Amino acid sequence: MFKSQSTRMRRCRGLVAIISVIAAPFLMLATGLAIDSGRAYLVKAKLFAAVDAAGIAAARAVSEGETSAQEAAAKMFVANLPDGYHSSTSTGPTILFNYDSFGNITIDLSASAQVSTTFLGLFGHKTLTLNATAQTVRRPVDLVLVVDNTTSLRLGTIGDVTDDVVERSKDFISNFNESFDRISIVKYAFGAETPVAFQASRGHSRSALESAIDAFDFGSLSNPQYTNSSEGMYLALNALRNVENPANLKVIVFFTDGAPNTFASEFDFTSTSTDYTGAIRSSDQSSGTPNGLWRHDAIATQLSGTGYQGSGIDDRIASLPDYYTPHDTDDSEFKVLNPDHPYRPVYQYSPSSNSANDLYTRVNRVARNLVEDMAEAARNEGIYVFTLGLGSSLTSVAGPDSEIGEDLLLRMANDPRLLDDSDLASDYRVGQLEGVYCHAVNEQALGPCFDEMLNVIVRLTL
Repeated sequence: MFKSQSTRMRRCRGLVAIISVIAAPFLMLATGLAIDSGRAYLVKAKLFAAVDAAGIAAARAVSEGETSAQEAAAKMFVANLPDGYHSSTSTGPTILFNYDSFGNITIDLSASAQVSTTFLGLFGHKTLTLNATAQTVRRPVDLVLVVDNTTSLRLGTIGDVTDDVVERSKDFISNFNESFDRISIVKYAFGAETPVAFQASRGHSRSALESAIDAFDFGSLSNPQYTNSSEGMYLALNALRNVENPANLKVIVFFTDGAPNTFASEFDFTSTSTDYTGAIRSSDQSSGTPNGLWRHDAIATQLSGTGYQGSGIDDRIASLPDYYTPHDTDDSEFKVLNPDHPYRPVYQYSPSSNSANDLYTRVNRVARNLVEDMAEAARNEGIYVFTLGLGSSLTSVAGPDSEIGEDLLLRMANDPRLLDDSDLASDYRVGQLEGVYCHAVNEQALGPCFDEMLNVIVRLTL
């Protein structure tokens, strides 16, 4: 009995040994497969991320041509998947460009990576080949760059930054494709002008845009210019409303170094039956006397006619108009009189019963209300609004209502950061397009702010 049991035990041990010998290669194969497959998975994830990043880089750089797009894609690919990552070597990316009649550019990318194996090499599989593809479609954009040309950019707290504004504006527009992106330039101070309008066909002339930017006029100490933001915003909105064959992506990029304090409309005067269309200004002070009138369609030109410009305009204006009315278009869209406004109510003005400071306060409130209302109208019509503010005045209280200028720029863009501030959270418009506000503390920060906006705009084109 005992002998039989001992024999059986020896036979079992022998069987286990035989099975172990037979199974060993398979166990090694399974272990090798697990280890090498894990490394391959990490490389493959990196490969896909690198191809996606290269596609975005190519889409951003294609405005400079296919060669620039290929170079940008190659740099981004290597940055995301350097050779040697988990013993891998990569090939690519290979890029193909396709164009359609609508201005869309389809960018197809492909790349591969070879991963050196450790255990699987013992079985004849020395490398694993991985492949990845991606497709990026760069859509055309219709964009209006609206640039503050007021004197504060020359005489502000951070010094003369006019050269920086000019150079950074030119850098920004250089990132758009002359063949299919349409770009317009609007500049504003007392009034606003469009030195470069949209072309009827797709594309733009970069040299024309650069010449217009070089010609920006920021006034002087002897001829200071004030901030009619709503006039600049209106020209941008009107251009996008009326552009022929509009792009799917429409954008306004609005730049300023201060809060609005001027607005234009058609005014009734006490001393004549003639109505005058022009701009009237307040300032950034808490109180004052309004001045006017300046042409609404020029940067810094007063209206002709004795008595209709300069100080004392509060005695000559008979009343405020109900609506913003400087253009021969629908004159009942944007309110001037707005007694129900939640933050800046505007009541009617009468020179016989109201003071110069009463009119000053009304002018300042209208100037701010209008630009916000126009930005909201743009968002409701599928137009993205991006706002860029420069300098410390935007983070300080100003005007008769002691407001912070950058709060207005956040609202214009409908930047989601409004939700982070309990005082501003209710100003965020759910369901409307979200733009971006960027604050440049000084001229050195202008470039990074423009780049931030460019990155978001390019992502929107994809």
